[in-house]
Amino acid sequence: MCFVSQSITYILSPQIQIPLNWRMAKISVIILVCLLVGLSDYQAEGIKSETLTEQTEEGLAEKNDTQNFKQRQETLVISTTDTPTTQAGCEPPIYMLWKELATMRERLDATVRALEETNRKLEASERQLAAFTGNVTELRTMVRGQPRVAFSATNPIADGTIGPASNLYSLMYHNVVSNIGNSYSAITGYFTAPVQGVYYFSFTSLWWHGTSGGSLYRNGYKVVSWYGKTGSHSNSESNSAVLQLQAGDKVNVRLWKGANIADNVNKYSTFSGFLLFPMWSPQKYYDFK
Repeated sequence: MCFVSQSITYILSPQIQIPLNWRMAKISVIILVCLLVGLSDYQAEGIKSETLTEQTEEGLAEKNDTQNFKQRQETLVISTTDTPTTQAGCEPPIYMLWKELATMRERLDATVRALEETNRKLEASERQLAAFTGNVTELRTMVRGQPRVAFSATNPIADGTIGPASNLYSLMYHNVVSNIGNSYSAITGYFTAPVQGVYYFSFTSLWWHGTSGGSLYRNGYKVVSWYGKTGSHSNSESNSAVLQLQAGDKVNVRLWKGANIADNVNKYSTFSGFLLFPMWSPQKYYDFK
């Protein structure tokens, strides 16, 4: 550049001197022109290169954006396709929470149903207990108010022997030891049941010698008996029975035909009985359903 500058200065100097070597100057001018043209081309190429670079970068960015968009679409499709598998293999926490809540609700409903059934059974038991309590109270009232029946009598004869009897003979025990309820008659020798129920009866007999025998009768029908036979010494027999009687039934002791019975102040021959318990309908007092 110094050489060219010196050459130009030499040519354009005020003195307008002609160089000694004209060819050299000509070459210098040509080189200078070439340099100027090259510099212009270099600048044009630089601008073009920058423009191309910018276009290339914009193209690459656009291409990258397009590829990224396609990749996002593919990823979205893949994730959408794989969603059931993901939920089946690893369920989200909110889904598990709803599932547990549903299970707890089912258990709670089952518990409520069981409690309601238990409550119904308790109510039925309370009704049965109330009915039972009412029946017990009624029974207690009836027991407290039931007739008290018991009797005991001796001495079909005050001192001596009856017999041998010519026919079936009804014995009348004249000495009344007790007669609660006044159901025994010393005049007729009969006991009359005042209420329906179960009764206990017993009798004893003494005779000095010979034959003795007789029976306990209910409404004229033989129930139980005694019998004994002896020579020159005395003998005693007894028997008993539990009878279910209706109100108004009659019970007495009868001496057989040809038999003997004796007594004295010692009161050997006796007739006794009492009410064990009254009778009620089982349907009324034991059916609590």
